[in-house]
Amino acid sequence: MRKEEQNMSKKNNDDELITKVIDLCLYHSIEESNFYIQFLGNQAKFYQTHLQYLEDTKPLFFQKKKLEEHNKKIEEYEEKIRDIYLKMGQEVDEIENTHKELSV
Repeated sequence: MRKEEQNMSKKNNDDELITKVIDLCLYHSIEESNFYIQFLGNQAKFYQTHLQYLEDTKPLFFQKKKLEEHNKKIEEYEEKIRDIYLKMGQEVDEIENTHKELSV
């Protein structure tokens, strides 16, 4: 009977330890995601700054080739910003899923 109690106690301790390790890993995953979101936010600011610069240095209407290049760069930067925000949304979804796992 005593041996059974020790085995049950050891199993409970092992299960508790495993749960704590998993929670720790999930916590660090959330922290890593937060840093990634901050990084993506900085990238978006970088491209927004470039967009602002392009708006400030827009070529005159009669400079057709420069104006075409200018518009292509604007489209490129806007697309990159859109992609960054999509990645941020995906990362937020991952954080929400991880929070759900932690609360279960």
